[in-house]
Amino acid sequence: MKKLITTTAALCALLTGAANAAEAWPQWGGPNRDFTLEGRTLSSDWGEKGPREIWSRDLGGGFASIVSDGKTLYTAYRDGDDEIVVALDPKNGETLWEHRYAAPIPKADHISTQYGRGPNSTPLLVDGKVVTLGFMGHATCVDAETGKLVWAHALGQDFESGIPYFGHATSPLAVGDNVLFVVGGLLAFDLDSGELAWENRQFESSYGSPILVEAGGKQQIVTPVYANVAGFDMKTGKTLWSKEHKNQWGTLLTSPVVDGSGRVFFSSSQIGGVLIDPAAEGEELQVLAAEQTEIGHSNSVRSGDLLFASVGGSASFMTATSLADGEQLWKERGFSTANLIKVG
Repeated sequence: MKKLITTTAALCALLTGAANAAEAWPQWGGPNRDFTLEGRTLSSDWGEKGPREIWSRDLGGGFASIVSDGKTLYTAYRDGDDEIVVALDPKNGETLWEHRYAAPIPKADHISTQYGRGPNSTPLLVDGKVVTLGFMGHATCVDAETGKLVWAHALGQDFESGIPYFGHATSPLAVGDNVLFVVGGLLAFDLDSGELAWENRQFESSYGSPILVEAGGKQQIVTPVYANVAGFDMKTGKTLWSKEHKNQWGTLLTSPVVDGSGRVFFSSSQIGGVLIDPAAEGEELQVLAAEQTEIGHSNSVRSGDLLFASVGGSASFMTATSLADGEQLWKERGFSTANLIKVG
């Protein structure tokens, strides 16, 4: 399946109208990994034809989304047995540079390409570098201006990391001077040298991406892992807490969401959501009903105490749920696996 990138007037305003780095979209979920764009407004009436299309172009396969520093667009895609990191001109979609590497996918019982051959991880743009993770666990760091390779690891071969059944999908996270990959455990590498800074092999990985959370006066890494949600010391990788949150397959696909009090919401298909207090060693505060917060292949966004998400399976709804008491305030049919961005 090929990826089609279409830039509309609205998207162009979001990604390329930024005047400074604070308004860039440098990683999965944006500046704070919460899918929120502050200080902008969009028209409430797009007309019958919708926003004006500025340009579109085909890319290869994969589900990696776009990141931007406000000047250039970056993403990754597949072309045959190669994965490609690419920089695009936001004005016309033309390729500014590309970095290509071999990433064949072997035929094996423990790997499925039923939902595509990746890459599925969104790049990380940090300190003038673009960091990516491929379907089979190829980690690359390239110069954002030139595409020149800074360092690379085949994580499966070099560090014996496992691979999820449908390939790697977690997006890398900047943690101090390091970059973190959740791949058959947690591996943190020095951003400049690519040297391993620390590792934690206690848990296998899942598909949801990690975030940084302020808890008890300290920042900790909070992430879904196989059959669990967990928190880790950002400097050493030490496990601070973990709680089982397991569906039929042990998979958690969505990223955590932090509420206004520092509590963290996790969700999974079949079993719904759970609210965790990372400052109290992962104390479970509330379990939200599956039918209200069963989020599978999409993200959710928070506004105040309300969580907005596309929930359910084949009969999906857009919903608003109170994180304070779990009450569902409203639902609207017809929004199957919708991905959301909060603007303003």
